[in-house]
Amino acid sequence: MNYKFRRERDRKQKYLAEKAFPRKEFDEYWKKHSEDVCRAVYTAFLDELATGKMFMQVTGPYGRTQRQEVFKGNVGKFCEFVPEKFNGNMLRDMLPDLSRVVHGVVLECDNMQLVEYVMSYSDKISTRLIMGFLHDTKKDKVIVEYIKTRLNEMVVYEQLSHNPRYSQATERLKKTMEAKQLLYRSIETSTPDDYTKLFPLARQMKRHFVLHIGPTNSGKTYNAIQELMEADSGIYLAPLRLLAYEQYENMNSNGCPCSMITGEERILVPGSFHQSSTIEMMSLREEWDMAIIDEAQMVADRQRGGSWTAAILGLRAKKIHICASPDAEKLLVKMIKSCGDTMEIMHHERMTPLEMDEEAENFRFPEDVKKGDALIVFSRKDVHSVAAELQDSGVKCSIIYGSLPYDVRHREAGKFAEGVTDVVVATDAIGMGMNLPIRRVVFLETVKYDGVKQRPLTISEIKQIAGRAGRYGRYDVGYVGAYYDYDIISRLLYYKALPINRAMISIPEEFLEKDGKVSTILELWNQIPAADYYDKGDITEKIRVAHALEDILDDRELIRQFIRIPVNPDNREVFEIYTDYYKRLANGIPIDLRESMEIHNASGVNPQYARALQILEVSSAVYDFLYSFTRMFGEEEDLADILEIKRQISEKIFIILDMQKLSMKSCKICGKKLKWSYQYALCQDCIRKGRDARR
Repeated sequence: MNYKFRRERDRKQKYLAEKAFPRKEFDEYWKKHSEDVCRAVYTAFLDELATGKMFMQVTGPYGRTQRQEVFKGNVGKFCEFVPEKFNGNMLRDMLPDLSRVVHGVVLECDNMQLVEYVMSYSDKISTRLIMGFLHDTKKDKVIVEYIKTRLNEMVVYEQLSHNPRYSQATERLKKTMEAKQLLYRSIETSTPDDYTKLFPLARQMKRHFVLHIGPTNSGKTYNAIQELMEADSGIYLAPLRLLAYEQYENMNSNGCPCSMITGEERILVPGSFHQSSTIEMMSLREEWDMAIIDEAQMVADRQRGGSWTAAILGLRAKKIHICASPDAEKLLVKMIKSCGDTMEIMHHERMTPLEMDEEAENFRFPEDVKKGDALIVFSRKDVHSVAAELQDSGVKCSIIYGSLPYDVRHREAGKFAEGVTDVVVATDAIGMGMNLPIRRVVFLETVKYDGVKQRPLTISEIKQIAGRAGRYGRYDVGYVGAYYDYDIISRLLYYKALPINRAMISIPEEFLEKDGKVSTILELWNQIPAADYYDKGDITEKIRVAHALEDILDDRELIRQFIRIPVNPDNREVFEIYTDYYKRLANGIPIDLRESMEIHNASGVNPQYARALQILEVSSAVYDFLYSFTRMFGEEEDLADILEIKRQISEKIFIILDMQKLSMKSCKICGKKLKWSYQYALCQDCIRKGRDARR
């Protein structure tokens, strides 16, 4: 009876507490005192590290994860693991008193109505409701982010070294951590609060910026290029090799001699004082009369944004045109003002209206595909499957995606522009300034893998891709449709994107010259909180590459050079060659470039072979690496041969794509043709047969 009575009483009290919860007062309190809450939780978390029993997740037998207490053998991994993987679940697991800490801070606040509410109910009920409110309003993520930005390997080590349970275990790390601490302080003291000071040569100039702000198809880049060609010298900085190549061709065809320099190729035109480059190839030592920085909203991109930041803060040009989408305007203005440079802003409007195609509300594939369509998916595999299904239906199509050689992408775009093909099937690669005569953009997918996880498209991405519809001078209206989520695309297309509020900053090259492992320098740079409206870019991939090279041999000078060569560690074939070349150089073993060229020249690949296109794409990527490697470590005369074989590989890809016979997705057992959107590797008949056999 007493138990039932208590349970009923607690239920009523919880109901009354939920009804009386002062959401407005808590919101007001949070706006003023969120940092007090965050600081209290952070302090309690550090105390727990210094006194409590610590566990970490490890992979046990058969791939199962299990908790393991910290001990002498894994204390170093624990110090790295906590700041790297820190999230809300880890906070709750490692700090069991989290709700009590938050409850205590609220009790001491100056909002009497909030305090009276908390004191009116039992600690159990009020803490649960407070934590529930923080979770529902995502304020708990602010606490997690506050702690994450302050945690690093040294902080965790320092707290554990005071913990009586682990003081002996941490003793073995003492010398290593002391060296890291010195390196961390060196990087920290070398990093100014004002990032413009990282670019002293640009600070010696008076630069004038012209901001071209507008949506896609508004003529931003066109206007800037016209002025660039009239300048005595100039550089165009592009987000993609394909765009650098387009402007290289455009300027030369208009009587303005222009060279092209990308990470994979150099075309030097005699007598040229103009250059078209990918933004990563920008030199901060060269001086120009004029420059164009295209697609500058990419300043917020976590992987590549640091290159745009460096260009805006450090490019040495008297006049700089910046082309960007409207959501980047306020941030770009802040950055330019911080440099002390002058600026003017030109706003551009779309030259053709953009509308949702009501006929595509219930879009059927391939029945509803029309001439002039761009069909958007987000993986190479889906591009091939969609294109193959169209070709099987008698529709000629071009394909465009990232791993195709850029000259192939350029040619595929040209076939579509000239009407040789009716449709283009592409990834979001077409969103970055490609000028194609697209009548309608149709999103066949609305979710993409961003290198970390599958996620829905952002408002900016939808606008950027959809905006390619309605080429000025060709169509009066650009249309947008969707295979899935038509209503969502329709709503977000006209939704005003939130302003970009963070620019990524990359580690300065000279920091890599400091005394320490390259991977350690990169990791420590990441741990130093960024200032103002800047954030640290994602250098996880570069750290992975540095670790892989250090595992072979820690030749720091060679690693500093090697990590400048673009490479994707997830591309197994190319990365094996990359690490093998490093191993040979580090150990003084001669490199036989000709042998690598012979193995990967793809001369024996028959275009009729089902996997021919995939093999040729890998070969092209290998030759991209061989070109970059040879430019840095090899002989200049070998470059022409590398480019010639790259051209031959592209010619074979041209043959395959011109055949218009890409392989459709098919059942792995019976070979039956499958729809591009079918999720399984086996057809339904084979799946049923398998089930029957198991029974």
